[in-house]
Amino acid sequence: MFESSLFHRTIIHAPLPQVFDALADHEAMSDWPGLDRVSLVREGSPRNGLGAIRRVEVMGLSLDEEIVRWDPPHGFDYEIIKGLPVQHLGTIELRADGDATELTWRIRLRSWVPFLAALVLARLRAGLPVALAFVARRLESAAAHPAS
Repeated sequence: MFESSLFHRTIIHAPLPQVFDALADHEAMSDWPGLDRVSLVREGSPRNGLGAIRRVEVMGLSLDEEIVRWDPPHGFDYEIIKGLPVQHLGTIELRADGDATELTWRIRLRSWVPFLAALVLARLRAGLPVALAFVARRLESAAAHPAS
């Protein structure tokens, strides 16, 4: 079995609950750069929580991911359950840091297909920081200019 992993940490200058809500809004991920479409296939408890299945469409692929741990507003885990011959566990952890939120995103991939885990992870390593910078800009702009 081939295994690869990714670790990404960033600070988002927005309150912890808002960051959690943004990351847990599966359908809003359709706006993230690098993703074509994200839809909710099965509701969880709550709607986007434990047991929810989201379908992620990217680069001609369709992946189903299930939420397997739900700990609002501190994070959640998800696994790819359909679409690629990999074992994929994504872990999102959030921690309040004053008025900001520290975000840690870990991904572990395993595959029996040689180099597939490394190839998928290379794509994620390039795309995840871009997507999270987009989320950060959106949240930080909203925090700086609250709706009246």
